[in-house]
Amino acid sequence: MTDRLLSYLTEPLARRVAYLITAGGKRLRPALVLLAGRCGKSPSRDALIDTATAVELIHTATLIHDDIIDQSQLRRQQPTFHRRWGTERAVLTGDYLYATAFTLLARLHTPLVMRVMADVCQQLSRGELLEVEARYRVDLTEAEYLEIIRHKTASLIGGCCQCGAFLGGCRPEAVAQLAAFGINYGLAFQIIDDCLDLMGDPRTLGKSIHADLDKGAVSLPIIYLAQGLSARRRKQLFGPLAASEHSDSASVARIAEEARSSGAIVKAQDRAREFVRRAQEAIAQVPLNGLGNAYESLAEYAVDRRS
Repeated sequence: MTDRLLSYLTEPLARRVAYLITAGGKRLRPALVLLAGRCGKSPSRDALIDTATAVELIHTATLIHDDIIDQSQLRRQQPTFHRRWGTERAVLTGDYLYATAFTLLARLHTPLVMRVMADVCQQLSRGELLEVEARYRVDLTEAEYLEIIRHKTASLIGGCCQCGAFLGGCRPEAVAQLAAFGINYGLAFQIIDDCLDLMGDPRTLGKSIHADLDKGAVSLPIIYLAQGLSARRRKQLFGPLAASEHSDSASVARIAEEARSSGAIVKAQDRAREFVRRAQEAIAQVPLNGLGNAYESLAEYAVDRRS
């Protein structure tokens, strides 16, 4: 997968991204394409591999752009692309990766896959815009938060499952059920990601913790924490964050600690488990061609992971 991915980056400047690709990463999204494809009776191997490659290119582009927006310094235990090569090159490289992904998808001559991934990219952008608009909003509701992460994370994971199932030759109802698995799995995955930003180990995560909170991103544990506080205590705790739009690390650490001690993180983890159960229910009637254990392992990984 890595060699094939790199083979499509023919522009010398764009190959600078190789250090991020070879640094690891979960490869979750391409794996979901291939796994869903194996659930069908007539998988198109080359089309599945090319789609999986395109998905990883899209995901890498989003990471480069997200790191610029968040001013992140580390990614996969490596300096972020914009920190290493500058913001201008980072923006353009991300754009190049998007274009390369869609060039690859266009060669498949499969309109549905192109349409799904075009819609996914629109949703990814919308999710990021919604998140920027919601910064420092301690009154953000759970429904608003779920809408944000449905667009910015779950849409791509759902699209991976949908395209993989279609290219694998699954029946239309199975394609829809696997897409629903992906959406619910993606919601759970992002909730756990947000919990790890508050309580994870930077060495295990490969990136800085508290980065989202420091930039004013209000996650589900923070929503639960704020809902459980009096108006006075809420103002004391979140006031410095909302007032400065770039609070000191001590203020951020205090909020993270209170999210842990109050049980807000545990409550968010339980919510993630609910979405994992919904994901499993979505594919309960899907013929998985002996891959049931693989999907069970995925479900466990979503909520038990440390990175």
